[in-house]
Amino acid sequence: MTRPARRLPNGPALVLALGLAIAPAGVAGAGPADDYIAARDRAVTALAEAEKAGASPESLEKRDAAERKALERMMGGLIGPLRFKGFSASFSPATLLDGSIESGGPDGLLFSDADATTYLLVSPEPVFANWLAARAKMEGADPALGRGIAAAVGSDEFYTLAIGAEAAFSRYIDLPVTAAEGETVRAALGLFSQDLPTNTLPEAVVVTRVANGRVTVGNAAVELGITSLPVCDKAWKAASAKAEALRTAAEKSKKEDDPRWEQANAADVDASNAFRTCFARQAQGQPFLAAAVKKAEALLATARGN
Repeated sequence: MTRPARRLPNGPALVLALGLAIAPAGVAGAGPADDYIAARDRAVTALAEAEKAGASPESLEKRDAAERKALERMMGGLIGPLRFKGFSASFSPATLLDGSIESGGPDGLLFSDADATTYLLVSPEPVFANWLAARAKMEGADPALGRGIAAAVGSDEFYTLAIGAEAAFSRYIDLPVTAAEGETVRAALGLFSQDLPTNTLPEAVVVTRVANGRVTVGNAAVELGITSLPVCDKAWKAASAKAEALRTAAEKSKKEDDPRWEQANAADVDASNAFRTCFARQAQGQPFLAAAVKKAEALLATARGN
């Protein structure tokens, strides 16, 4: 399953006017970035208090829209001049109201192409680092998220949270991409899905670029030109047979607390991992891997504004 499309405003490429200077890379909470974070925190707190006090949904939505509009103006100043030809943009997160999945996205601008097959999330580095640190403190979060951006990009959860919308990212293989002078980049081939990947082939490339005080996280659909990898299908079927056997046995026991239910779920994960491990091995030297790298390089070029 590909990443669910987001509805973004139509229009020409967005050009942001030159605004406030960006804080130096790696210095969280410096200058204008600190002002933005403080303003955002005040807005979230005020909305939560209004909701607790019994404000109507209509009133909350109106206030949320006004707060986000003000933050969007501050964000434009922080990010500075930026142009992606053929893309439209919206402010992220899509809401500041707690309890919505859309309130958990990074602070920044989310760009989408006309076909809704390519997305770029751009955020000032200190603001993004602040968001990432907050996500790392949530229950069950991958510990890698708490070790900074460079470590976090190695986690599938990073892409799920940063640009996955309602779909979770599963990495199949890292892609070798070339960094330009002054930037740090990372890329991978994977799948955005609302279900645990089985023997589904990857359908997306993701990239992360850190440069010029900005973090850009991108996602683009990719066509590999293959329909299956028989050897990997075989590995998946062998591993998933264990899950099926455990689940059948649990059903026969008619006990909701039968431990084999959880064992079957774990076996499903093992089967998915077996397919992806096989894929990474079989992909070496294949034309479809070269095509995926080319797609990732193109996405990075777009992220650079080229």
